Amino acid sequence: MTDNENKTQSSKILLVDDDPAVRKVMRKGLEMGGFQVLEAGDGKTAIEMMAQGPDLVLQDLILPDITGYDLVAKLRARSQERPIPMLALSGFMEQPEGPWDTSDGFDALLVKPVGPSELVKIVKEWLDKGGV
Repeated sequence: MTDNENKTQSSKILLVDDDPAVRKVMRKGLEMGGFQVLEAGDGKTAIEMMAQGPDLVLQDLILPDITGYDLVAKLRARSQERPIPMLALSGFMEQPEGPWDTSDGFDALLVKPVGPSELVKIVKEWLDKGGV
């Protein structure tokens, strides 16, 4: 097994989305890509799951109990000792032209739907950038 395969199998992804069907499709794709997946359907659960040390966060912008922008700030505060990539998920906007504005706390924006193989590719690229 290569170092990249070992890295993938040991990487935990926190998936935050209030739609169970979306979580299921993304979770299955990520697991097929060799990742461990932590799931949260709301902000409160996502904050609690940060204690499990995810290596990357995929987070919907619209959640039932908190805005996506408020949640990413709280998750960043909980990961200060080890900064991790946090990618926004949204089905309500178009992919921006040029680089994503990272001043809101997210590293990038993924526009849903994202196919499983594309999601795995994106996550692997961000984990490689983060040195996880």
